[in-house]
Amino acid sequence: KPIKNLGCTEKYSSLFRHMSADLHNLRPAIGSVNGLRSNYSFAIVPGETREFGACDMEIDSDNKRAEPPEQIRGDIGRTYLYMASAYPDVPFLSDVEMQMMETWAASDPVDAWECERERLIAKMQGNRNAVVKTACEQAGL
Repeated sequence: KPIKNLGCTEKYSSLFRHMSADLHNLRPAIGSVNGLRSNYSFAIVPGETREFGACDMEIDSDNKRAEPPEQIRGDIGRTYLYMASAYPDVPFLSDVEMQMMETWAASDPVDAWECERERLIAKMQGNRNAVVKTACEQAGL
């Protein structure tokens, strides 16, 4: 029986398995919201449609885009910048997306928990998220 798409990638790509298990890339999420987000790209979604009550997440299914809440955009930006630097042979961000992630990382600074999380993951996983580590050092955290 042929394996398609994600199942094929998981089975035959050790790099994909490594990337998808990288704790610096994993974040808890509300399952129903994450399911609706699917694998849509992050972007600014015009119109400010709110489907999730107090959760400021916007999903544009027609254009396959998702806009996260402002207070976590920096975390997302730093995660994407880390992945781009840790796995440079895997081009998953366009130049426009890379610029947006840099802007998000700069506009929403690290907090004490993000710095502690990075240190704990480094102890368990054995590598640092240099993007977060540098931001924490610059912030004195």
